[in-house]
Amino acid sequence: MANRPSSIDVLPDEVKAAIGKLRLQGRTIDEILAHLATMDVDVSRSALGRHVQKLAAIGERMKLSRDMATALVDRFGEEPDNRLARLNIEMMHSLVLDVMTTQTVNDQGEAQPIVLDPEQVMFLSRSLQSLASAQKTDTDRMLRVRQEVAKEAAKAVDNVANQQGLGKDMRKALMEAALGIAE
Repeated sequence: MANRPSSIDVLPDEVKAAIGKLRLQGRTIDEILAHLATMDVDVSRSALGRHVQKLAAIGERMKLSRDMATALVDRFGEEPDNRLARLNIEMMHSLVLDVMTTQTVNDQGEAQPIVLDPEQVMFLSRSLQSLASAQKTDTDRMLRVRQEVAKEAAKAVDNVANQQGLGKDMRKALMEAALGIAE
């Protein structure tokens, strides 16, 4: 079942932009209605109220996404590629979760779950498959990076051990302590 557009959704883009701009300025629903009246636009207060609530919800989701993106970028690795890959994966998780849990509001103000048609289900399943593939690729890349770092660290420990004239037992102890590598 397709969702019927609201009376606000069918308004010209410049009118919708004016509503959004006024709302960003902190204007009340009554002030927005008064402004719309000067533009010869007639909408119901309840339709405008639902639209404003939808704008607020979208704004909150965007803020949450930005906050999450910032936190994830701060949390994941030092390399930009690594951070970007993980950020994309986390954002895709969030998007899929949003699609699966989002509800629409009908003209009576009742919440209804989103109903996906077969094509949308196919696209969602492909997205999930791509997400799983991206996670595996990221995990594999991280494993390779860790192995390379461990090899480089082992070489550095070996070089220092040779320079300091340390015996095989001390070298082995350093490898195990520093890298968790048992020779």
